[in-house]
Amino acid sequence: MKPSFEGSLPPLERRTVVHVLREQAERHPGRPAIAGPGAEIGYGALLDEAAALAGSLRAHGIRPGDRVLLMLDNHVDAILAWLGLTCAGAVEVPVNTAFAAGFLDHVVRDSGAVAAIAETHYLDRLAAADGGRLRGSVIEHVPAQSGRGRFDLPEGEPTVEDAAPWDTAAVFYTSGTTGPSKGVLVPHAQAYGYASPVYIGAVEPDDTSYVAMPLFHVGGQLWGVYNALIAGARAYISPRFTASGFWEDIVRSGSTFAVLTGAMARFLEARPPSPLERSSGLRKVCLAPVPADVDAFCARFGVAYCAGYGSTEAATPLAAPHGVSGAGGLGWVRPGFEALVVDEHDRPVPDGRIGELVVRPHEPWTMFQGYLGRPEATAEAWRNSYFHTGDAVRRTPGGEFFLVDRIRDSIRRRGENISSLEVEAAANTHPQVTETAAVGVPSEHSEDEVLLLVVPHPEGPPDPADLFRYLAERLPYFAVPRFIACTAELPRSASNKIMKGPLRAAGVPADGWDAELNGLRATRNGIVQT
Repeated sequence: MKPSFEGSLPPLERRTVVHVLREQAERHPGRPAIAGPGAEIGYGALLDEAAALAGSLRAHGIRPGDRVLLMLDNHVDAILAWLGLTCAGAVEVPVNTAFAAGFLDHVVRDSGAVAAIAETHYLDRLAAADGGRLRGSVIEHVPAQSGRGRFDLPEGEPTVEDAAPWDTAAVFYTSGTTGPSKGVLVPHAQAYGYASPVYIGAVEPDDTSYVAMPLFHVGGQLWGVYNALIAGARAYISPRFTASGFWEDIVRSGSTFAVLTGAMARFLEARPPSPLERSSGLRKVCLAPVPADVDAFCARFGVAYCAGYGSTEAATPLAAPHGVSGAGGLGWVRPGFEALVVDEHDRPVPDGRIGELVVRPHEPWTMFQGYLGRPEATAEAWRNSYFHTGDAVRRTPGGEFFLVDRIRDSIRRRGENISSLEVEAAANTHPQVTETAAVGVPSEHSEDEVLLLVVPHPEGPPDPADLFRYLAERLPYFAVPRFIACTAELPRSASNKIMKGPLRAAGVPADGWDAELNGLRATRNGIVQT
């Protein structure tokens, strides 16, 4: 049933990072704002420190509108770097800390950044990037033994540059799974709408938001930290996510809310039961995507959940503040947006039919301004007045949207279209499976065969033949994977999504299991021995 969305966003001119900082510092100067291991800053001090850092950046030569790379780990100082750049009127360009060589060269060159702020241990990589273009312009973050570090900057006059909702707040780089990654121009009003707890049903003022997702990703910075700042809540920055230490970290940090990917949820479920699971204080999680066994997840850990559909370009046009009605649910269109399901010619399809999700906002500046330096790609994405998400979805008569697959990741086998996500959802319910990726690989018969890559449960991998039979009971016969292979991990993009392009290109691993070579085939009438 469609939720009744409550509340509303403030006027457009108030949807800026600077306005949020000033408002919360005035209202709650002593309330904790951000924290991490050995560190905590209140709202009043947060604005003061951001203004002081902005002054130092100005003294270093950073000017309003300049783009500056951030190559920082997860900690409180990384939040200060973001806010200090914003108060200086500059534009942050968060960089995946795993980037090196060609990937880093591309971002340095494509962004046109005039400087970078980086950890000591990333300086050599940045200095070499794009032929050393940034050499001499990298600001070092010097870590401390514990708690706060410092930035290698001169002192300056504290400053806070006013921002407008249409000013560019950040350039986030997409995953680049279909070519070189593109810089997404995110205005202040879009960042606010993406992060705002209104409509999503996320944090409340007395919450602590646990942020273990990387801060170079919109999920960590906006849904994790900015969400809490808008609510006047506290954000706790964890250096990294570990399933083994998650519950101890929740207790230690006093966290009551967390943003989790579907993979994180699977890793937590794969752990042995802990007495902290139901007594940690965690009350609610935001899940994206929603796992197939979400009800069992919530029951085991004693939490509620909210969900939504968001992207770097589109903000969060769909929301489910009280959860969805089934696996793959994305939510309903929230106030301020329109969403359609269309065919390849951009014609709306009937409810229940699969098509591409396209969206557009009711207000200006609440979605991305375009791809940096790529007018053709921007026009293609915005064709016929809607942003094309690249996601194949279906909509129910009640207006709820369900994700079927990424359009480029769908598999065609024996005349049938197969959703890789549906194959993965079924496989992920197997007790000896932690995570999976399904991709199409060439078949000697024509079209594709289905390959399932499996990250096994810590207690041991599944027997491929048993997993094959398990899936044959839960999937249409044509969707049952012919090939099954175990892997220690799956390749991930900068936004923590599984990269299926390399998996398709690699094909079936040498040690992969082949159902047909082992005398098994899924048919309309069940499994047959061959």
